[in-house]
Amino acid sequence: MRPGRTARALGALAAAAGLTAGLAAAARPAAADPLDEFGFGSAAAATAGARTATATGPEAAHHNPGGVALGDGPALLVGWGYGAMRLRINGRDARVLDAHGTALGLAVPVALDRAWTLGLGLALYLPDQFLARVQLIPQSEPHFVLLDNDPHRAVFEPVAALAYRGRLGLGVGASILADARSNKILFDVGVVGGEKVGQAELDVELPVRLAPLIGVWARPHDRVRAGLTYRGQLSLDLSLDILADVQIAGVVTGDVLVSLRASNYFTPARVGGGLAVEVLPDLTLAADLTWNRWSAYPPAADLAVLIALDIAPPLVSTEVPLAAFTDTVDGKLGVEYRRRGARTDVTVRAGGAWRPSPVPPQIGLTSWADGDRVILTAGAGVTLADWAPVLTRPIDLDLGLQWHQVAHRLTRKHVETHPGQAFSSGGTLLHAGLSATVRF
Repeated sequence: MRPGRTARALGALAAAAGLTAGLAAAARPAAADPLDEFGFGSAAAATAGARTATATGPEAAHHNPGGVALGDGPALLVGWGYGAMRLRINGRDARVLDAHGTALGLAVPVALDRAWTLGLGLALYLPDQFLARVQLIPQSEPHFVLLDNDPHRAVFEPVAALAYRGRLGLGVGASILADARSNKILFDVGVVGGEKVGQAELDVELPVRLAPLIGVWARPHDRVRAGLTYRGQLSLDLSLDILADVQIAGVVTGDVLVSLRASNYFTPARVGGGLAVEVLPDLTLAADLTWNRWSAYPPAADLAVLIALDIAPPLVSTEVPLAAFTDTVDGKLGVEYRRRGARTDVTVRAGGAWRPSPVPPQIGLTSWADGDRVILTAGAGVTLADWAPVLTRPIDLDLGLQWHQVAHRLTRKHVETHPGQAFSSGGTLLHAGLSATVRF
């Protein structure tokens, strides 16, 4: 065999190996929803997301669809937030990318008669850098599995609601995401007559996947509001079959088939309940509890490579460890004080939350970092209520600040099978957001 041909053959095989390794790394699941992490709108962010019972208008499209029909008129929410990911692994920067993006919300209530109101709403989040981010990190390398990618994907949630006399609301909608499925991904590479040749055929579908959103809102007393929500499980599923036809005369010929099955951007099914009480005419306390079905978290990527190049081994496959995540219950508390003025209303907000980690002890192949989280929030808002003729409709301007402390965790592996692979993790998330709600 000539040295030049040998080098070219090894190069082709190295490229195939690189593609395989990249796919295996990219296919690890990311988790949750960026609007769940920081809240939809700065008023929600300032109260730690405890909005199941209090959200109305545009922010209700995400926090409780049942409140979309409860606004005084059409309203548009526009916001922007920045999250500084100060996370560390083994005392060093974990290099988790900062999260920042734009939130858009819309609610259009339409009175059907004196008792019933129909509402249409939309919650939209657009990251500044990506529509969807997949990062290449091997499963065995320590990384923050729930925070690496999930703040970096677009969210699209259309909803509709029906309200009765401002006392009861029922909303339904969906969170929408597209899967990725290949009909044909074919690569032909080789050397013919001493010349490199190559061609590719791509046929990839993006079928839409829907997760149901259901919300109920009620006001049993003038000073008491309650809400209940259900959000279905959602993930971006990958189903890719890649065929590489290698033809290098006198060196190596045959096919390499890469079959990948994986899930990304997993959001667990969840049931949440909220209660809000106006303890004073201008002071509201709100609390939320949410059950998250993390036990359905998918395993690591299922990757198989069939090599028909007259070399050994002919079949390469990955071991797929079970994630074994545990279900969790989150708790949130929020307080809101309003000071009403002749032309301008001022609101001060604060909140706190407890978010336990679903990630089990990492004693095997995977090295997923995470920790229980304590969240403290604060913020303020002004409502320009009566500024005619400059403003003919009220405008809300809100600021929300959040501090997330991810508890320090020391992970020790089985010494017999994974010696020297212990690691520590923890850190802080800081988030700030501004939003404006305009009523028409």
